[in-house]
Amino acid sequence: MKNILIVLVLWTIVIDSFAQISPDLKTGFGYTYVLDVDESTSPDYHTLKGFPTFSVEKPFPVEIRLKKRLSINPGLAYNFFKEEKVIGDTEDGKNFNLNHHSVSGFVKVLVQAKFRGKTEAFIYGGGIGGINLMTKTKGTKYVYGLNVEIPEYDNPINENASDFFGMFYYGGVIGFQPNARKYNFIKPSFEVTYFPQFLSKTRETIPISYADINTIQFTLFLGFRIK
Repeated sequence: MKNILIVLVLWTIVIDSFAQISPDLKTGFGYTYVLDVDESTSPDYHTLKGFPTFSVEKPFPVEIRLKKRLSINPGLAYNFFKEEKVIGDTEDGKNFNLNHHSVSGFVKVLVQAKFRGKTEAFIYGGGIGGINLMTKTKGTKYVYGLNVEIPEYDNPINENASDFFGMFYYGGVIGFQPNARKYNFIKPSFEVTYFPQFLSKTRETIPISYADINTIQFTLFLGFRIK
C-alpha cells in the first residue's frame, strides 16, 4: 500500500501539468454523521457520535485527452468519535464512556468537470482509500454488580483503537468548487463523502463481535494557491 502511494506521488510530479483550477493545497474542516441503528431498549441505550474532523491534502492535477481533469490528492486526516453505552439493569452489566481518535493517510482520485462559460466553477467526484496510521481509545468502563464489597468499579481505558477503526477504509466522494479565478489565493469548496463500514461497534456477545457502521462526512475545504 505504501509503495503504491509513493509511485502515484512521483508519477504526478514528473508529468506535464496544466493551468489548474484546483488549488495547490487544501485544508478541510468537516463533520461526520454516523449511520448507526440503536437496537437498545429503554432503560438501556447506546450512542455513537462524530465530532469535527480535520484534513489536509495536496492536489496533483493531470490533463487527459478528453478535456476532463484528473486530480490525485494524497493527504492526512484526523477523526474523533465519542461512544457511550449504559445498561439499565444495575444488578448486572457494564457501562462505558469512550473517546476514539485516529490519524490516517489517504489518497483521493477525482475527476473534475468544469461548467460551461467563463466561470471557473466545477464539480468533481471519485473515490478515496486510506489507512489508519495511529488510533487511540481513551475513557472509562464502569463495571457494577460484582459483589457487596465492591458494588462499582471504574476501569480507565487507554489503548489502541484498531478494533473500532480497522486498518483500511474506502469511500465515494462528490464535491463542488464555486467560481474562483485561477490566481485567487483562497479557493473554497464543499465535499460529501460516503464511507461504508468505516467504524465497528462492539456487540455484547460471547465471543465479542463487531457490527460494521457506515458514515457520511460533510467537509468545507479552504484551498490555498502557493505559487
